Amino acid sequence: MTDEPIGTPAPMPDFVPPMTATLAERAFSDPDWLFEVKWDGYRVQAVVRDGRVRLWTRNRRDAARYFPDLAGPPDWIEAREAILDGEVVALDEAGRPSFSLLQARAGFGRRQDANVPVVYQAFDLLYFDGRSLLDVPLEERKRLLRERLRDHPLVRYAGHVEGDGEALFETAKAQGLEGVMAKRRASRYEPGRRSHAWLKVKARREQEFVVGGWEPGSVAQRDLGALLLGVHDRDGELRFAGEVGSGLDARTRHDLLARLRGLDRDDPPFAEPPRLTAVHWVEPRLVVRVEFAEWTREALIRQAAYKGLELDRDPDSVVREEPASGARSIPTPEPSTPQAPARTATVEELEALDALGANGVWQVGGHAVGLTNLDKVLFAEGGFTKRDLVRYYVTVAPVLLPHLRDRGLTLDRYPNGTTGPHFWQKQIPAHAPTWVARWHHESRNPEESHTFIVADRVATLAWLANQAAIDLHPWTSRTDAPHRPTYALIDIDPGPRTTWEEVLVLARLYRAALGHLGVRGYPKVTGKRGVQVWIPVEPRYAFAETSAWVEGLSRAVGATVPELVSWEWSVADRRGLARLDYTQNASNKTLVAPYAVRPAGHAPVSAPIAWEELDDPDLRPDRWTIATMPARIAERGDLFAGALAFDQRLPALG
Repeated sequence: MTDEPIGTPAPMPDFVPPMTATLAERAFSDPDWLFEVKWDGYRVQAVVRDGRVRLWTRNRRDAARYFPDLAGPPDWIEAREAILDGEVVALDEAGRPSFSLLQARAGFGRRQDANVPVVYQAFDLLYFDGRSLLDVPLEERKRLLRERLRDHPLVRYAGHVEGDGEALFETAKAQGLEGVMAKRRASRYEPGRRSHAWLKVKARREQEFVVGGWEPGSVAQRDLGALLLGVHDRDGELRFAGEVGSGLDARTRHDLLARLRGLDRDDPPFAEPPRLTAVHWVEPRLVVRVEFAEWTREALIRQAAYKGLELDRDPDSVVREEPASGARSIPTPEPSTPQAPARTATVEELEALDALGANGVWQVGGHAVGLTNLDKVLFAEGGFTKRDLVRYYVTVAPVLLPHLRDRGLTLDRYPNGTTGPHFWQKQIPAHAPTWVARWHHESRNPEESHTFIVADRVATLAWLANQAAIDLHPWTSRTDAPHRPTYALIDIDPGPRTTWEEVLVLARLYRAALGHLGVRGYPKVTGKRGVQVWIPVEPRYAFAETSAWVEGLSRAVGATVPELVSWEWSVADRRGLARLDYTQNASNKTLVAPYAVRPAGHAPVSAPIAWEELDDPDLRPDRWTIATMPARIAERGDLFAGALAFDQRLPALG
């Protein structure tokens, strides 16, 4: 048993948005990775509390309605309180997972067949007896899980092999299993995020599709011959991806028709519908799992076979699943290689930085970073040098990097310090080291197509600071879904006549409005004159939706103090008043990151605050600097940590 408690003392949440994996090209072996069987089942979170078990689907719907026997007393774990991540699997006579049997067990297409045995394969432990384990390395979480699970016919520990992913993959393929999961052994649990620290390697092609219509069949299958399938593109448009008729038995067709007939519509939901006759179009709400041979050049699937209904998948999140550029099969020191949890520079590395001359090569985080002009003063008022900027950014890396990872980065660079000229940079420069991660965004507007830097490791922060990149502006959306924001942004932009006290009045009004709506928002002072609030949301909205929601909220707030606010676009027409700028909720528009430095003489920082600090008489928008922010983080922790849980839906404003 574990002698010392691990994790961080924290109240137990009701639900943790699941971490998801990135598709990899092929199997690989690496001693820094753990490899598990990829179970062909339904993702389910088990929450143990007060002597009972709650079961949640990936979108926090009650899974006990499908698997009531798994929601019995928690006699399978030694814990007062716990949150487990795992997968419910139905087993055939040979003990292999069967998705078709799982459909029968869940009651899709017929009454629930209680004779189908199911097992909960528990593969992760996220909370245990008063302590959050989200920041604990994966191998430690799994070790504690294995220790605390008891022998039970319905719950099993999902084991793993260390390092030898290729052998496990070949075994899984030979046994007809879906594939393997590769997980970096030192990785933290990233709630609600598709991470490169978890990779999935499939033995056969299959994925989810949205049903946009159906065709009647002929002879024995006149009721339903084939489902018309679609996936969403980068702009959120539903694109036709082919059809599936194989695998639809009589009971399945009957069940699907009953569901589809309640979704009838007159026009096709596809952006470019197929030219077919006798088609019944439906609202794109039903998600199915389909196995297929390949994608054609026309972006259609071949040799498709129906597997079943998805238990709980948001149709808007269904896209064509392809190996991400950063999910290479064999980790190499190249862009977007999956990284271990964010860490600061070590004491030895910081001592080496102090010992460097004005120019030199610094070894940090496993990479060699060339540093130049380290003694150049960048912040005249405070006398802070480039060396100070490098030191600050690598010191705050553990709290800064989680807010930058998987996001394109726009930089504001000041080569000669904050009193000299500056320029904004989106395109990664040609001289960037090969290990600096990058992401190419192809826009309809060629001028907005860039290959952006992605800050995913401490060495990247050191390199950026050496480029005198003072302001860091991450995208509101992630690289895997650039048109689906994970934040709704509130930006209180003071005018020349706006006092700090008036900014606080507006911020307190937002605090009251969000509290009334039951919406979590995370405020920060900008380091200049304003206040911003970041509202984490499920990546299901278009930018137009988050913009409209923030505009509605802002107009309600502004209506209570019309003397403080202007809605004019032109700065000249605002009469020096504040603007509540909801237009920042747009693709490729960005706000300064939490903990990023601002280009002012005393090196202020964009600092997260607690809501109650709006009432602190000593609060100022530029109160914390690169000299004082590390101590504040040590004292208060990451006040923006909760903003990384993208699990909120925006309520109606009424």
